[in-house]
Amino acid sequence: DRKVDKANNTIEVLLKYQMFDFLSKIVVKPYKDGVSISVFLDKPLPDFLIGKAGLNLEFLPSAYFEKTYLVDGKPGIFPLYPYSSARVVTVKEKVPQFEGFSTFDDRGRGEFLAPEPIAKGKNLILAPEDPERLIKIFSDSNLMLFDGRILAQNGWYVVRSLLPANKTGKVLEWYLEINSISDWIRRPVIGFSQVGYHPQQQKVAIIELDPNDKPLSEASVYKITAEGKKEKVYSASLSIWGRYMRYNYAKFDFSSVKETGLYIIQYGEQSTNAFPIHANAYSDIWHPTLDVWFPVQMDHMKVNEGYRVWHGVPFLDDALQAPANHKHFDLYEMGTSTDSKFKPFERIPGLAIGGWFDAGDFDIETHSHCSVISSFVDAWEKFGLNRDQTYISQHERYVDIHRPDGVPDLLQQIEHGTLNLVAQVKAIGHPVRGINVSNLYQYHHLGDASTITDNLPYNPALQPYESDGKSSGTPDDRWVFTNRNISLDYQTIASLAAAARALKN
Repeated sequence: DRKVDKANNTIEVLLKYQMFDFLSKIVVKPYKDGVSISVFLDKPLPDFLIGKAGLNLEFLPSAYFEKTYLVDGKPGIFPLYPYSSARVVTVKEKVPQFEGFSTFDDRGRGEFLAPEPIAKGKNLILAPEDPERLIKIFSDSNLMLFDGRILAQNGWYVVRSLLPANKTGKVLEWYLEINSISDWIRRPVIGFSQVGYHPQQQKVAIIELDPNDKPLSEASVYKITAEGKKEKVYSASLSIWGRYMRYNYAKFDFSSVKETGLYIIQYGEQSTNAFPIHANAYSDIWHPTLDVWFPVQMDHMKVNEGYRVWHGVPFLDDALQAPANHKHFDLYEMGTSTDSKFKPFERIPGLAIGGWFDAGDFDIETHSHCSVISSFVDAWEKFGLNRDQTYISQHERYVDIHRPDGVPDLLQQIEHGTLNLVAQVKAIGHPVRGINVSNLYQYHHLGDASTITDNLPYNPALQPYESDGKSSGTPDDRWVFTNRNISLDYQTIASLAAAARALKN
């Protein structure tokens, strides 16, 4: 619950910790040259949250890399790479995560990591040398500065104070002062097509402006000569579009610039990087997507590029039946029935073939597969894209980027996606919602996909981390979410029919 009192310049937020039926309130109001941030409790902290519940404020690491800080006058430097300390704590002391999952792989030891602060005190000043980053925080409570990246690569720098035990009312207060630069205005941002323009197309740049910035009357286009000089070839007035969210926007139409060449857009002191105007500006811009991006996303294959191995062969242990009545992460869940002949955690054979990773993680999203296959077939039938710059061998489970193999890459990608759809239907009788990792600590994996699991089928007769060379007692295999969806059935039918047209020869 959030309340904004504009008359008194205050904000109140009521928070409820459902598991402990615990309420807290944060109040922010003006104080001197900054704001006070206070935490109020109606009841004392639950015993389990003592030493755990606190007030946190996080700061983007890239904004503070290698800048300095002062804690009670003692100097320090924000590290470029995390090297602070952590301690091992028994899992009994851990606040439960979503649905009992854990982001930490404790290797069955019943423990987790708690970071140690890199500094602590009552007065904290961030980046005193940088007026655009300078922030002061003062409190009668201890302020602890953490480097959250010690636990996760997406962690931030964190300022934290623990809530005290056995207290009610105002239990914690910070004074926060953010340095203000008088008349500061964000530099304009020019949005344009960085890949260039066709001579005959409409060409409109979008200029994003600070709400306090007064728009200039015009913008210009300069041509870059072979000698590296800039020659103004066009100027025109801006068309004010209006405001959206935080910024104002203006449009700069330079459609009349049609001569082939390299150009930049100049608005005040801001200029873009060079871009081409050329009849073939878009002719090969799709190549990186087909040549590199999709090969890298190919599941169940080793993917090589020159000296680099993008990933080894992943998920040869696919896949186990997900249990009924289960709420998973990443919007996956199972209903009251599995809609399949397989028992919970039983191996569903034949699924370690084809498919692409979902963007940003490593699950197979069947809806997305159908859409991609249909789009690929559409591109094949309309444009006849015969480009061949990738070696793809299903038999070898091997992909080599920038290596022609005599077969159009688009057809091979259609085949790769289709193989997984066919495997789903053959094994289960219908397409599935998707195939996802079973543990939350696998979901945030950032390395080689082939290291997410041990690539050995799960064998419940073995102990965790025990292997007989052919199977493993480690329950790291992906799960198949088999609930049936009629819409997905028809989408899959359409995609397979389209793929059949493209692959029939």
